[in-house]
Amino acid sequence: MIDGYTPLVPAETFPIGAIFSVHYFEYTSDYAFEGESHDFWEFCYVDKGQIEITAGQEDLVLQKAQILFHPPGEFPSLRANGKVAPNPVVASFSSEGPMMQWFGRRVRTVGDTERTLLARLVDEAGDAFLSPLDDPELKQLERRMNAPPGAEQVIKLCLQQLLIELYRAGQQPEAPKQRPSS
Repeated sequence: MIDGYTPLVPAETFPIGAIFSVHYFEYTSDYAFEGESHDFWEFCYVDKGQIEITAGQEDLVLQKAQILFHPPGEFPSLRANGKVAPNPVVASFSSEGPMMQWFGRRVRTVGDTERTLLARLVDEAGDAFLSPLDDPELKQLERRMNAPPGAEQVIKLCLQQLLIELYRAGQQPEAPKQRPSS
């Protein structure tokens, strides 16, 4: 208790322990990445075009405005379709929250709120890090010494809010179809 008040420490449904990468790529129409596996979460969001992904034994196609999460230990590979040059956002992070299991290999279509959060996440990463956002071989983010105050925290908050918004949207029952009036 502090001066008669009992503090409440906010619960974190989706705690983020670390951020490993934030990328925004403008691939060519014939781009292919053979893939890799790591011990943290990763998502791929398609901002433009489409991406073909192999995750485990499953082949998936992500369209514009869709996002896919890869759980720790999964080995995803991706490639462009040979026709349209895609622009994906790929980010990786650690989260030990039990609710994260809900995201494992789920393809979701994002709405305006999530799209805004993804754009802010990428913008803040450009301000926070010297590391180029379009280097697929990047293994370590380098802090920008003159980054705006709180830039890394904003990235974390955007990521947490993105997870919350996607989870909540996934829990909503599908809206009933409107019937035309006679």
